[in-house]
Amino acid sequence: MSSTSITVNDYFDEYKNLGGKKNKKEYSENLDIFFEETYDLYIDGNPIKHESREDANWEVIEKANITVKEFNLIFESVDNVTAYT
Repeated sequence: MSSTSITVNDYFDEYKNLGGKKNKKEYSENLDIFFEETYDLYIDGNPIKHESREDANWEVIEKANITVKEFNLIFESVDNVTAYT
């Protein structure tokens, strides 16, 4: 599977395999927040939005109103599919 063919469905399937309980709509909304807050720092190393990964992670948790466990499921669902870090 090439990186251009990765879809939300791929991430969602992995999320469910990891034991995630959110439905696809909720997961997709949280995934959007996750990418919005972490992409610059995790992928480009650019601290334009957050000074550290920890700051970015907490922003996702607060904006999405999720637990640390749920954040970790989202992160792992992405990282397992596309090696996010």
